[in-house]
Amino acid sequence: MKQLFFWFCLAVLGAVGAVSAQDAEADRFCALPPHDQICAAYPFDQTEFGDNFEYMIVAKGVQAPFDAFGWKGFVALNWRDVRGADGPDQWQNFTRTDAIVGLDPAGETCADAPGPLRFSDLVQADGSSLIAQNGVPVVYETRTNAVAAAYLNTAPSGDINFPRGGDTEDRPAVHVKTSWIALAGPDPRFISERGAVYVPAEDSLSAEAMCIEGAFGLVGMHVMAKVASGNGDEWIWATFEHRNTVPTSVHARKINSLFTKELFPNGCPAPDDLSAELQDYLLFDPTCEDCAVNQPLEGEVKWSQDWPHGVTPAGKPLMSNQITRCWQIFDATARTNAKWQAKLQGTPLAQYQLISVQWRGAQKSPIFEHGELPRFLSNVTMETFMQSDGTGSCLGCHAGAATSNGDFADFSFFLRDF
Repeated sequence: MKQLFFWFCLAVLGAVGAVSAQDAEADRFCALPPHDQICAAYPFDQTEFGDNFEYMIVAKGVQAPFDAFGWKGFVALNWRDVRGADGPDQWQNFTRTDAIVGLDPAGETCADAPGPLRFSDLVQADGSSLIAQNGVPVVYETRTNAVAAAYLNTAPSGDINFPRGGDTEDRPAVHVKTSWIALAGPDPRFISERGAVYVPAEDSLSAEAMCIEGAFGLVGMHVMAKVASGNGDEWIWATFEHRNTVPTSVHARKINSLFTKELFPNGCPAPDDLSAELQDYLLFDPTCEDCAVNQPLEGEVKWSQDWPHGVTPAGKPLMSNQITRCWQIFDATARTNAKWQAKLQGTPLAQYQLISVQWRGAQKSPIFEHGELPRFLSNVTMETFMQSDGTGSCLGCHAGAATSNGDFADFSFFLRDF
């Protein structure tokens, strides 16, 4: 513990604050002039990097421009849903990573299905299924922008090193991972699209491979961008969720909670009083007092063409998961969310919130193994059952990503098959 405190003191002593510049950047809604209006321009760089552990003690404003960077990217990627115009959202023009690595059963088998979405990821990174309160399993898709796809098309050998953005002519590599639930009908609360889920024979109730077509609503989005400034070569990691996903646990911790041997000794139970809380959570039933919280399903999940698609091997409906948030959202991030939601009022994007943006802003040390700030970050729709894991960090987790040859994959797990 003394050694940890020593490293902590070094980090604080090395801190410098540039709050005024950071606050000015945080109030910009567009990467290009005029900055006071939302726009379709994806931010090409983030110049307000700090190299030390600044914001817990010295300059809390250091996080603000990163949060603004995250929101600018989210709005740009979903611009059609902002303006209600014809044509696809920007993320739809990104290449699906299954196609890049040449393992794309959804794209091949479900090619004739309407809409751009093609799902082959039916479980989370830890192999767990997540069942929403409407009874449908959550599904996932990963895409990468033209800059990153063009780089990979050059067939690089050895370690991967995606391009870094720096100006309007030098765009950053961007990866997007999204989570979706099937919708029974039109729902204005969601960014939505049509598509198809590819179900292999081993996961199908009928024991035959199939495509399940339908409309899907966005419930979570990771956005990773590699920029030129600061430690941007280790990417900026932003994660968004629908505002109605889950309640925050009564035992939720601050995402820079460091000095504890056990993060959640009493689990992450729901708030004691939910009377004033939202009642239509996507991943939580406030009326079920005896439901086990944040526990993965027991047994297999099979897929059926019939709604709600997820069933037991005996064909019976699955019990929905009961999920709470284990990590608090920064107060400053919540205020930033309110600013952007007000700007986006009347659009589906106003129904989403930034959870946080992670970046390499601390010196690597026993406290911050990879120098990530904030120390912990997870998305309840994608890392649902990993929230309480002491290694729950986007940057820290992806630092171990490797290609099929064991080369460094530049934080990109989808290249394990490359």
